Amino acid sequence: MGYVDIEPEQIYEFESKVLVDVRSPQEFKEFHIPGAVNVPLFEDEEKRIIGHVYRTKGEEEARKLGEEIALKKIRDMAEKVRRLKEEFGNVIVYCWRGGMRSKGFCEAMASFGIETYRLRGGYRAYRNFILKDMERLLEGKRFVVITGKTGVGKTKVLRILKGRGRPVIDLEGLAMDRGSVFGSVGIKGSVSQKMFDSLLYEELRNIKGDLLLVEDESRWIGRVHIPEPFWRKKEEGLYVELTASLETRVRNIIEEYTSSEGWEEEAKIALFRIKKYLGPQKFSYVLGKFEEGDYEEVVRFLIEEYYDKRYKLFGKPVFTLSADDPERCASQLEELIERIHEGQVQDIGVEGK
Repeated sequence: MGYVDIEPEQIYEFESKVLVDVRSPQEFKEFHIPGAVNVPLFEDEEKRIIGHVYRTKGEEEARKLGEEIALKKIRDMAEKVRRLKEEFGNVIVYCWRGGMRSKGFCEAMASFGIETYRLRGGYRAYRNFILKDMERLLEGKRFVVITGKTGVGKTKVLRILKGRGRPVIDLEGLAMDRGSVFGSVGIKGSVSQKMFDSLLYEELRNIKGDLLLVEDESRWIGRVHIPEPFWRKKEEGLYVELTASLETRVRNIIEEYTSSEGWEEEAKIALFRIKKYLGPQKFSYVLGKFEEGDYEEVVRFLIEEYYDKRYKLFGKPVFTLSADDPERCASQLEELIERIHEGQVQDIGVEGK
């Protein structure tokens, strides 16, 4: 045969491996197993043509066309896989559902003397596995949930902690969205639900210990939603509220949202989305300030007239910390983490408890 079928859970039994996704580039871009390499059996246009033949002339004609297209470039693909095998040792091939594409690819590699593994059931089986296994990974985990009003610097503090080696899962980073009407401003690209779930699962696998830190998010972060097992754990977590002065919040928002080219047009579009919540008079005022380039006033106004009025706590905070100095706040959170590990949470002295 030249290849061996494996189940999704067996992926993690290999010390050294590379996953090869043989779907089209567009399919790969939409979602794939994190860390996989795309070696497409068919390019996007080739896949479209084969699909058209399948619908109009039937499966046999589509299969023949697919074989004809693949044969023209199989040597180049074999050379790529050979190099990957030399580097990683084990090559695991998958397509969407473990059908003809991965089977044909593995058989072709075998004809060149290249041994591979094939993921039984393809990406679809992997996805079913991770959604079920996520609950197992979360067993015994305790969440410290960082909450606070818009702009206080929750993400900034968490990223400082992650840089210090603390067990942080950056949900907004994985979702490529900040979870509000302005959430995608300045962020290039997007993530599908399947890709978000895959990234979250792989992050969970890498978390050591029974404690992890996350930012307080609503169930939906832009276009993606938090899986049920993770959401339940977040709701049961220990909530820590961060506060900051209005000046700090304005500065944080401007720094984060205006660093990417083209953010102005994106922000203006988002501003029109909340027109009905502001009312004509307030909207006219803030739009005028935006067009004048008075972004500090725009942010201050939106904080006071929109965000703070809609602020909702998903859990009751047990501690409150100032984030005006993000490094100091991160250090206080580290102290809290240690106290939790020691079972002495009630003894920690923090600001504003």
